[in-house]
Amino acid sequence: MKRIVAVFLLFLMVLTSVFALSNSQKIYRVDSKEYEEIKYLYILTGHALPSTTGPWSEGELKDMLDKIDVSTLSGGAKGIYESLSKTLSGEKEETCNDFSMKWGFDAYIETYTHTNTENGEFIGRFNWNYSVLNHKPFLNIKLETWPTSLFYGYAELPIMNYLHTKKDSQPEFGETKLNTNILGLQNLSSFNISLLNLNVPYRAFVAVGGDHWSAQIGRDRMNWGPGVSGNFVVGDNLLYHNMARITAFFDSFKYTFVTSFFPHPSMYANPDSSKWGVVDGGQNKKISGINMFMAHRLEWRFFNDKMNFVLTEAIMYQSEDNYLDLQILNPCMIYHDYYIRSNANSILSFEFDYTPISALNLYAQMVVDEFALPGEPVPGGSSEALPNGLGVMLGANTAFVLNNGVFYASLEGAKTDPYLYLRDNGNREQQKGEYGINWVVAVKNYSEAGTFCDEEFLGYKYGGDAVVANLNAGFRTTSWHVEGNAFFMLHGTHDKWTLWAYENAGEKTETPTSSHRTGNNKDNNANLRNAVSKTLVLGVNGGYDFSNGFEINAQLDFISIWNSGNIKSDKPITDLQLTLGAGYSF
Repeated sequence: MKRIVAVFLLFLMVLTSVFALSNSQKIYRVDSKEYEEIKYLYILTGHALPSTTGPWSEGELKDMLDKIDVSTLSGGAKGIYESLSKTLSGEKEETCNDFSMKWGFDAYIETYTHTNTENGEFIGRFNWNYSVLNHKPFLNIKLETWPTSLFYGYAELPIMNYLHTKKDSQPEFGETKLNTNILGLQNLSSFNISLLNLNVPYRAFVAVGGDHWSAQIGRDRMNWGPGVSGNFVVGDNLLYHNMARITAFFDSFKYTFVTSFFPHPSMYANPDSSKWGVVDGGQNKKISGINMFMAHRLEWRFFNDKMNFVLTEAIMYQSEDNYLDLQILNPCMIYHDYYIRSNANSILSFEFDYTPISALNLYAQMVVDEFALPGEPVPGGSSEALPNGLGVMLGANTAFVLNNGVFYASLEGAKTDPYLYLRDNGNREQQKGEYGINWVVAVKNYSEAGTFCDEEFLGYKYGGDAVVANLNAGFRTTSWHVEGNAFFMLHGTHDKWTLWAYENAGEKTETPTSSHRTGNNKDNNANLRNAVSKTLVLGVNGGYDFSNGFEINAQLDFISIWNSGNIKSDKPITDLQLTLGAGYSF
């Protein structure tokens, strides 16, 4: 069936292939190089960061670019500006007055090799440091449509291997030293067409907009914030959001409202920890329950575009019986004032960035999930106190012209409380097998091995109970880039499956924890955790884009983990991971 659909789409696109209507409603993905390059140009010219609320429309990126005085640019920065200006100009040949369509085709080969094929920390696509989000499909068919000057549509059909492998027919990704993205040949052991991923597309949506607004509905990724290691309310670590989003953007103000839906936790919760996250009944299980993320985000720019302040308020709404209280859909409401703890969990975030001089940007981010107000029981002083759920991030960026390109670097630190993102069902005590109204969400993935709900933190990818330091530096031209990254993390014993509980009187849970005093939904032996894990990752990556559609990329990472699984050990586990890729697009 999949092949029939692919052939039909190819046939349709070839018959109707014309250039697109001229409009600015195209949506650029959160990891687009266009946004990254605008960010570097902003820093080196003395602007505060461009809006950190992605994705962005072409019109919004063009408005960002128009703020840059090209006369102040030189060398490689001017070349990047001119390339961006051409890309975002909207000057597409118009050959149809009613409906236009453009299709593209990517072919990509990636190989993945590493030294440690024994330890579970390095087995599986989701455990590879070169993130599963970066893994390229073997083939990718893309379709863009411009029905009128106001509308834009996008869909892609990636032809790729499953994210989970049936282990009795072929080894799991990473269990052999050499792995690939070649369809049916993930481990080169034997050809198996049943590896064909049937969960696609991961990116498909319709967008509509005007000069200062954009609306989008469908499936796409999101990322909110200035963080390099991640962001607190909406991170870039999910495969996709099934979402609806509307944005209004101006020179000094931007407003965003979004809703996003996920499988209800009752679909995959299970008292048996070995079955947690596995959908019992697979694709035959009846879908039930509402699990909805909703947020509004306000951004202000001050002092001649040198300072940003961002306020984000969000809510997770859950209903196992499919009841949706329509009052919560008010985009102007204060979500914390609904007082519906048995159905919802709210969160608040503040962000700030300032560019005091050209080439230096300073930023901060804070998230408040749970905090004792004056008069309420305080953690460490009462057995009725709720555990704090706070996160803080500080960072600095630099960018400046170097020969024919731009050099950029960042230094970032973050700390999160042990119970950040975690909460109970509303009864103030969470029992084993119970899901919480928390900030852990799932993306469903079907494969021969079963139907999985892969859980991730909606916000910061490392969750609570973490202390993170990240140093990043790179050099970029219009055709090639190289980048290095150093990452270090202390992570305590609490994870996304830790059961939420009251604080003990006289005992305040501090980051990073070295013991796990409550239960855990995915580890019956969590009480044996007795140490803080320490992770060091040193990596380098680079790529070259040829003018004829060819590109090559490479990434090398060294990973060392002390006290893996939070169990004290005498020596670390290590892995050396190498990814090589080459592709062609037209």
